[in-house]
Amino acid sequence: MNGYHGIFLRSLRDLIRWPILREVLVTGIPLGIGWLGIGWMLWKPLLTVTTRIISWVPFSIVKADGALLILFFLWAVAVLVSYAVLTALLAPLWFRKMHKGYYFYSFSALSFFAVLWGWLIVANWGTLQHSIADKLLVWLPFQTVAEGSAWLLNFYIFYSFYILSLYLVLSLYRKDFLYAVREIEYPDFPLPETKTPTRHRFIALRDGALYIVLTVLFLPLLMIPIVNVLIQLFLWAWLYRDANFRGTCAIYCTPKAYERLRAHRFTIWGIAFFASMLNFVPIINIFTPFFAQLMAFHWIVQEQLREKE
Repeated sequence: MNGYHGIFLRSLRDLIRWPILREVLVTGIPLGIGWLGIGWMLWKPLLTVTTRIISWVPFSIVKADGALLILFFLWAVAVLVSYAVLTALLAPLWFRKMHKGYYFYSFSALSFFAVLWGWLIVANWGTLQHSIADKLLVWLPFQTVAEGSAWLLNFYIFYSFYILSLYLVLSLYRKDFLYAVREIEYPDFPLPETKTPTRHRFIALRDGALYIVLTVLFLPLLMIPIVNVLIQLFLWAWLYRDANFRGTCAIYCTPKAYERLRAHRFTIWGIAFFASMLNFVPIINIFTPFFAQLMAFHWIVQEQLREKE
């Protein structure tokens, strides 16, 4: 498998291997439970803040953003319901023979339904937005719409910090994770004799801190439809792109290879943006930081193998 398509398939295949999937679940589930507890304790104080921020925004913008958030919620529900119905129909016929292929099926089915329902919503965007924003939401007082938007903004903030915590844990303890992948995929790939000083831990902590600062600064802009989606994509991609690259090169790159690969900024950003889009897909989103790391790892190793040929 060559090229970016091969990198994607290798990363997906690794993600659903049980030794690697186990590491993902052992990290993701406890952090998820932890953030649910933090959210339960801090929900009301944060809701006061987000409600105040939304009160500064004109009702027309709040209404448009409310329509977008409702459509996003309906999209997520449609994806999960479609996946559940398909799984229920296939379970008696196929799953007994599937074994480990169930994880690949889940990723593929969820991705397919996410694209399908997303396309249907975009194709009928004008009609749906008009029905929700101009008919449904105008019947509700500003306070009701604002409170609903504040709840969703609260959820986004806690979800963002959950993704950030996954990213930081993986960034600080990526060595064992990447060693496990190397033993499976590239057992003959030699470790460089000379380590590359990439300052990846400092970069990960620095980017994590800046991510928090930028999230706070951009909170008012998160109420503007489309702009909020673009901001989220940028913040997640910006978070992934440098630390994953530097952290992998600290283990698997010679200084010469590190300098050569740094010039491929488009590829580094492209991998980060693609992985960031998966943060929007239900269930798959808890695997996104690991998937981003796997894609960066495979690209870096394959580039060095190609250079040796």
